[in-house]
Amino acid sequence: MLLTHKQRIERILAGDEIDRPAISAWRHFYDRENSKDDLVEAMIAFQRKFEWDFMKINPRASYHIEGWGARIRYSTDPLTKPATVSYPVAGKDDWKKVGRLDWRSGSLGEILAASEAIVKRIGSEVFCLQTVFSPLSIAADLVDGDDSFQKLLRRGRDELHAALENITRTFAGFVSDLFKAGISGIFFATTEWASRNLLTEEEYLEFGKHYDLQVVAAAAPAVFNVIHVCNRNNMLPLFRDYPGQVLSWNPFETGNLSIHQSAQILDKIFLTGIDQNSTLLAGPPEEISAQIQLSLEEVPWGRLMIAPGCAVKVNTPDLNLQAAVDTAKGWSA
Repeated sequence: MLLTHKQRIERILAGDEIDRPAISAWRHFYDRENSKDDLVEAMIAFQRKFEWDFMKINPRASYHIEGWGARIRYSTDPLTKPATVSYPVAGKDDWKKVGRLDWRSGSLGEILAASEAIVKRIGSEVFCLQTVFSPLSIAADLVDGDDSFQKLLRRGRDELHAALENITRTFAGFVSDLFKAGISGIFFATTEWASRNLLTEEEYLEFGKHYDLQVVAAAAPAVFNVIHVCNRNNMLPLFRDYPGQVLSWNPFETGNLSIHQSAQILDKIFLTGIDQNSTLLAGPPEEISAQIQLSLEEVPWGRLMIAPGCAVKVNTPDLNLQAAVDTAKGWSA
């Protein structure tokens, strides 16, 4: 049995027999994220080079805050991140600036157009997921620094809730339009804010989950949605009842559940298995292959899609990415 990329994903989600594990990876192209056309070409080229089983579109990591007045210094260097040079929220009264946006214009409209262009070019071959950040992480990115945001969260709760409501309404509309553009699902990312390093679980339930679920609900038409829980000491079990079919996290980071532990308590398909911070970055290919094989052995066959625990480092050698692909393609039940 030899499946197409789409057939493989469909069968994994349905719990049916597959020929081999699915694999995907994603990364930033800092110098090619500054326009719709460059982003489209970068994503297509990366897909063509490695033939991933699905595409996670990786737009610039500021697209979600530019409409609220964040000023960004874009990068022309493939190894240098863009930088936020001005933040719109400095005090709790500034949350009043965070109104509901027209998601069909500005940076959000640009990403909608890029999504549609990518689907037209490659959507017949692979499912395409668009990256959408949680409302809480978007609010945090409007503030200069994690410490400052924590203080605002705890000292201006009502003002923050009002802003989160507007962010949520904006992105629920944005997600609905992603499906009109042909996107197959969303990759819903919490960034660092579902971590005990920064918040308590009670705080995440108050400021995170209530708004998360509204955005994810807008993705109900999806073929498949991924819930991505970032960072060390993360709160992965809090996401057990989110409606996304697939959970993504880095089990190799301090304080996080292993793949095997997660399988005992979470009824989801998992998208993980390679540590992008060390093994995938440094290699050698034999170590990458060994880590993937050990990860696959932690759960029943078909329950794990191979992927990094977060975005691949931009200086990761192509040789290492190819080793991961070759391992997945060479594995069978």
